[in-house]
Amino acid sequence: MEKLKKQNLKTRLLLGMLVIIVASSLITNAVVGINMLRTHNYIVESDKKLSETVEDTSSTYMQGEVTKNLLDTALLNANKADANFEQFKEAVEMLRADAEYLYAHESEFGRVQIAPPDPANDGELSLHITYSKEADSNSAAIKDEAGLLGNDAQTLLNVHAGNPSMAACYFATESGIFIEADYAAAAKCDENGIPQNYEAKERPWYQGTVKAGETYFTNIVRESTGKRVGMMCGSPIFYNGELKGVACAGIYLDDLKEMVESVDIGEGGIAIIFNNNGQLVYTSESEGEFAVTDENAGKDWRQDENEEFAKLVIDGAMGEKGNKTLKLGDKSYCAAYAPIETLGWSFVVMLPEEEVYASTNNLINQLSAESETTELAVANSFMSLVFILGVVAVVMILLSLLGAVLLANDIARPIQLLTKKVAAVEGDNLEFEWDLDVGTETQKLAESFQALTTRMKGYITEVTEVTAERERLGTELGIATRIQASMLPNAFPPFPDRKEFDIYASMHPAKEVGGDFYDFFFIDSDHLALVIADVSDKGVPAAMFMMVSKTMIQNRTLVGGTPGEILTFVNDQIVAKNDASMFVTVWFAILTVSTGEVIATNAGHEYPAIRRADGKYEYLKDKHGLPLGVMEGSKYKDYTFNLNVGDSIYVYTDGVTEAINTKEEFWGMDNLLDALNKEEYSDPTETINGVVATLNEYVGEAAQFDDITQLCLLYKGIE
Repeated sequence: MEKLKKQNLKTRLLLGMLVIIVASSLITNAVVGINMLRTHNYIVESDKKLSETVEDTSSTYMQGEVTKNLLDTALLNANKADANFEQFKEAVEMLRADAEYLYAHESEFGRVQIAPPDPANDGELSLHITYSKEADSNSAAIKDEAGLLGNDAQTLLNVHAGNPSMAACYFATESGIFIEADYAAAAKCDENGIPQNYEAKERPWYQGTVKAGETYFTNIVRESTGKRVGMMCGSPIFYNGELKGVACAGIYLDDLKEMVESVDIGEGGIAIIFNNNGQLVYTSESEGEFAVTDENAGKDWRQDENEEFAKLVIDGAMGEKGNKTLKLGDKSYCAAYAPIETLGWSFVVMLPEEEVYASTNNLINQLSAESETTELAVANSFMSLVFILGVVAVVMILLSLLGAVLLANDIARPIQLLTKKVAAVEGDNLEFEWDLDVGTETQKLAESFQALTTRMKGYITEVTEVTAERERLGTELGIATRIQASMLPNAFPPFPDRKEFDIYASMHPAKEVGGDFYDFFFIDSDHLALVIADVSDKGVPAAMFMMVSKTMIQNRTLVGGTPGEILTFVNDQIVAKNDASMFVTVWFAILTVSTGEVIATNAGHEYPAIRRADGKYEYLKDKHGLPLGVMEGSKYKDYTFNLNVGDSIYVYTDGVTEAINTKEEFWGMDNLLDALNKEEYSDPTETINGVVATLNEYVGEAAQFDDITQLCLLYKGIE
């Protein structure tokens, strides 16, 4: 210190500047180093949090989407197969109905003779007749019965021609007659072209149908050539309680096999059809545990050692549908199953979990690689900055105080700005902009972090767009709900100037849109039409079918006629264009307002309930016809009853009586009648609201699985 005091001012200033520069350099280096270390740690931690967030979001979303898509795939293919078998079954039952009609009205028909098989017709669709050994083809009774059934010859040919998958369709009688339409006339003859006897009653399809006493499907059988497989469906023919024979048809299952093999469920996905005995019918696997081989051809998979898989097969055989996660061997699978209801079979699709999460794992791997790159860039930048700061410190010692301050500021400012911007990136805020060009490692670090946040925003945008699309679909369903509601009368009272009656109705769909509907409208000033109906499905398809049916009934009613005549016409119109094989039950009545007379008809709908003014509600057990859309040519009969002053009529859909509580117990018709008579309701609005309140109390927390629709009318008469 004494020596320093003795130095001149120039030396002391230089020494002071040197001390200040060194101290400043050390302090600057320490501050920058600490900030860079904090920045490095913060970037690494933020990157980990972002990766975890994306992983959780992607995994949850992907699992939900794949589960839904698997179930949709299972339902789509099961319904497609079921529709084909249902159509096939209806064709056989139509043949049975024709035969029963012929037996019941034999005096009204002539006798049409059918030729024996001719080898010249082989390869062409033809109709021929053969007999069992026991049948005498020359007896009058056999000839008469064969001639009677010959009246249905064109129907047999039309049914076969209308179904490309059909192998043959035929009548076989107890008396030994066998009438068949197919392409194999030569197979019915020996080498000399003489028709051979055919013992139909010894065939499994005949015996199985007779034993079942109803429409019966055989097990799958293979052609003698081994090239094609198929099955038969038989339906017993009765007349006056006596078995007359069996109507039957065979169908090839090529389309079913192609459908299973063409299901697109990923590289490792498996599609399987199980029959009602738990056996493999078809599978997309050509080898492995689920391939159809001689070893497992008769295996009942309901007894499989893998209890989870056995339970899945059992649930499918019981007509249930749903999703399961199970382990097969060393792999975990997401599985979905749906019933093929007509046969009691089930359709199962399975996808390895590793494929379910493949896209998510790829995303996580990319994030991890980018995170490692970012961390390495941060570490390199940190080491480079330490080196530069050391060099700068040496230079600053040699330069003036002003140069040292400017240089320190030039280095520290971008780092502090980067630290501030990085600190702001947290939670949902991924905005990071870097508009400086400092030309150092700090610039590379900032650009790397900016690229990382940009990629993160891209991933989040993709997830947001998917979510928005799901919300859009929900909005469209909401619009469909409002459109459907606007189709039904919903302003009450609907006819304020009419005092002869009071009416109220309501519909609560089980889904966003429903298949039930009600309607009431004046045909003229003295006749009020009342309609309530239930379509055989739920959701959007049922809603569309509902609107078409409602419009057709209303338009035909305005033309004129009784309820039976109107529904007979509407049924034929629906059957002619019913490609979806849907149907609708309808109760339809016309009330003469001035007299209280009611003309009604019932197309497979629930019984109406009537309350007299001095009594309680009771069911009017009217005669049911077939639902609309089931069979062309169905006739619907009218019946009449009178409403006196103070009488009420209440109609409903099966969603009311078949509502279930948490114990899966049906509410039933008795509970409905008790609810109607629980209170002395003064008007239809109170009646329906009272039923709904009682029903909700019974159901509790159980989910609604069917549309609930009600209509009630109180007849007041003319004052």
